[in-house]
Amino acid sequence: MAGARFQLLTLLALIAAPVLCGGSIAKADPVNATLSAYYFEVGDSANSPDFGGSGSPNVAVGSALGPNGFPVVTSPFGISDVNPGTNEITWWSPALNSAVVATSSPGATISLPYSSNMYAPNSTGSNDGTYFETAYFTGTFTLASPAQVEFQLGSDDDSFIYVDGILLGDNPGIHGVTDVDFTTGTLSAGAHTLAVFYDDRESSGAYLSLNLLSTGVVITPTPEPETLALLGTGLVGLHVFRRRRRRAH
Repeated sequence: MAGARFQLLTLLALIAAPVLCGGSIAKADPVNATLSAYYFEVGDSANSPDFGGSGSPNVAVGSALGPNGFPVVTSPFGISDVNPGTNEITWWSPALNSAVVATSSPGATISLPYSSNMYAPNSTGSNDGTYFETAYFTGTFTLASPAQVEFQLGSDDDSFIYVDGILLGDNPGIHGVTDVDFTTGTLSAGAHTLAVFYDDRESSGAYLSLNLLSTGVVITPTPEPETLALLGTGLVGLHVFRRRRRRAH
């Protein structure tokens, strides 16, 4: 009788296992996740007032990228380097901000999970030095069926993550390394875009980490790396998001 009871309990455990382990978000290390990478150098506060240790941009979760493909601040801005008319932050645009200089090598990429100090040039430097580094990373992914996708973003200083041109979450302001998990609402089957913006604005540390926590998602570099504007053209609406702060120090 005891043996039969043990076999029954084992069978029930095997049947229940997929239910207990399942869920709307499956977590695992990402496989084959690569993003295009674009790096810039920005002069000190004499050239660009937001660099050198002040201000926190007011970028609303759920807001869209601007017409030039950059994050948009709302009033009060909280920072100074804002493009008139579009209210886009200009930290990643030599065309909109004369203090910004592009330094990327053609075809530069990063692979996830990513973790690196972010010192100019192109995250290869050893300290903040004369220039502060800014960067953005873009990719596309395709879902076979509707699903949520979860990312972990860590930074010192500001960072922003966009899915389909809509701000999913951010680590705004000048601060030490802070890691935050962001989960999209249920995305439709088909193609989606990912964009992550980063900047170092204070001469004490510079760091970025990015990880994909969902299985079955492959991220590839954007096909046209010279522009971000395309990321704002395929918006799928405002996504419900879940934000869980993991660690701050």
